[in-house]
Amino acid sequence: MKLSPRDQQIFTAVMSMYCNGEGQPVPSSKIAKQKGMAVCSATVRNAMARLEKVGLLCSPYTSAGRMPTAQGFKYWLDEYFDLPDIANYWQPEQSQLVELAHSLSQKYQVCCCVGLPQASSQLIFRVEVLGFDSSSWLVLLIDRTGQSQNILIDKPDAETDAQRYQFAAWMNTVFSQQPLKEGLQRMFAMANSAPKTCMAQLTQWTSQLHQQLGSDNCILLGERYLYNELESDKELNLGVTFLHDVEDKLAFKNGVSLVMGDELSNFDLTKTVILSLPYFENGEYQSRFCVICSTSAPIESIIEEFSRVST
Repeated sequence: MKLSPRDQQIFTAVMSMYCNGEGQPVPSSKIAKQKGMAVCSATVRNAMARLEKVGLLCSPYTSAGRMPTAQGFKYWLDEYFDLPDIANYWQPEQSQLVELAHSLSQKYQVCCCVGLPQASSQLIFRVEVLGFDSSSWLVLLIDRTGQSQNILIDKPDAETDAQRYQFAAWMNTVFSQQPLKEGLQRMFAMANSAPKTCMAQLTQWTSQLHQQLGSDNCILLGERYLYNELESDKELNLGVTFLHDVEDKLAFKNGVSLVMGDELSNFDLTKTVILSLPYFENGEYQSRFCVICSTSAPIESIIEEFSRVST
């Protein structure tokens, strides 16, 4: 779609004024008074009518100002922002993910849904097995940075400290310097070398580790802001399923991407925008960082925050 320079200027003004946290239709008189516009209200109204005709703007009722359509949002972000180049192949630490989610949620009062790094690619440096309670051991699978996957497994019958130490030594042999995914496979392959006192539980432990390490996880922040904007008491059930739906929509598209809320049929997210950014570890795709906000949110400012993300 090719717009004239004047129509581009007026369209951009509508988008900036609408996405200011209020989400009110923008009147022509307000645009005409904007600094640097140098046009009268009639000229602005004519431009708005053209923009409405091509589907970029709409009017909620007669004599109202104009507001962007879903097509208008997509056109604005595609034409005026280099979204695919923002945070291209972003490879953050988990602490960066959490810190950014907290910052965006509090600063702009938006909801952030972030998939946590996939455990299967984490390289294990050492394993510790601790007594947890009367029925469980706590297995710590620790990487070189000190981050760990903490998993509870059932104790064997008549458990002793010596037995726990033997199992910990065997787990270190199996997992040391191996990715979690490879370590789990080695547990099956090396089962015959496990301490005899642990043999009875080994199949169960392997199953427990697979189940807990293979489960997806995410963090969700600022959900109350989203509920306030939607003015709905309906449970949204945002989380891993939501991230999967966004990924299916974007098909591993890199950089920042836009999804309109009503494009996700499994969620009642009308009048919302999802800004989504994939992240990687050692060049391998991990999950997505999503900001879910109302269409009136300060989208430009949020995109600027993404553009400052370290790659």
